[in-house]
Amino acid sequence: MIKLENVVKVYATGEISLTALKGISMDIKPGEFVSIMGPSGCGKSTLMNILGCLDRMTSGKYILNGRDIS
Repeated sequence: MIKLENVVKVYATGEISLTALKGISMDIKPGEFVSIMGPSGCGKSTLMNILGCLDRMTSGKYILNGRDIS
């Protein structure tokens, strides 16, 4: 099971901040198939990197099989 609660990812470089994910919440239950779709630049890769534990979110909660990954 995957559960995201209010996940936010902000990239900050100097004085400029770019919000890649803004308050993403979702539940994926065992056996479900999900696709992540959207236009270029909408945060799909950022979300997948967080789900794969390749990147850390700025804030929010990520529960993977009952374990808090955030």
